[in-house]
Amino acid sequence: MTPRAALGFLTRLPVGGGALTAQQLSRAALWFPAVGLLVGGVMGGVRALAGTVLDPAPATALALVAAMVLTGALHEDGLADAADAIGAHVSRERRLEILRDSRVGTYGALALVFAVVFPLVVLTPLDDGDFLRAALVGHVVGRWSILPQSLLLPAARPDGAGALVRAGVATAVVASVYTVAVALVAGRPAAGAVALGVGALITVAAVPFFRHTLGGATGDTFGALTKVVELACYAALVAMWA
Repeated sequence: MTPRAALGFLTRLPVGGGALTAQQLSRAALWFPAVGLLVGGVMGGVRALAGTVLDPAPATALALVAAMVLTGALHEDGLADAADAIGAHVSRERRLEILRDSRVGTYGALALVFAVVFPLVVLTPLDDGDFLRAALVGHVVGRWSILPQSLLLPAARPDGAGALVRAGVATAVVASVYTVAVALVAGRPAAGAVALGVGALITVAAVPFFRHTLGGATGDTFGALTKVVELACYAALVAMWA
């Protein structure tokens, strides 16, 4: 049940199971990074397939779109909402209200543009093999970032996704172990270690930041940090491979 719950929460795959409880999602958190293997694999496969008939840039664009379709743009939505809320010079309570607003403001729009343009520019020069490696590392480490956030931060709202996912220490440790293994193997040891370090550093820095600005974790902070860590991993890998 727990892998299916992780897929149901982090993708738009029709895995069934109905509404997920906090207990189910907290157990499923162990599998969150593993979902990144699926998303990264699809992204790499679409790039390779599209690359047989298209130039690298449009093939990369299609691969990025495929990942967003698979996840329902869940993390991009979280990034946009978080950017609008954190960018506003208002009280914490008002920021939490902005997170619930489905409209996209200036900061959110800018964040979305960056989230699409940055990986397109960074990943396009890679060959299909390295593109797949980067996709796997970025999506696995990005989803791993949800676990420390849920472990170290209280829920900013009692009725949000931040309260539904509460990963325990054992879950975070086991998920961290296999996340490290994936990053070192897929990214190659040196580059994978750097990507891991960058992702972990951003995650650790985000914990006090989200506590100060929002009072804790929400579903949008989960999504926003996942996307930021993913993009940072791409940058770190490409810099190390250059």
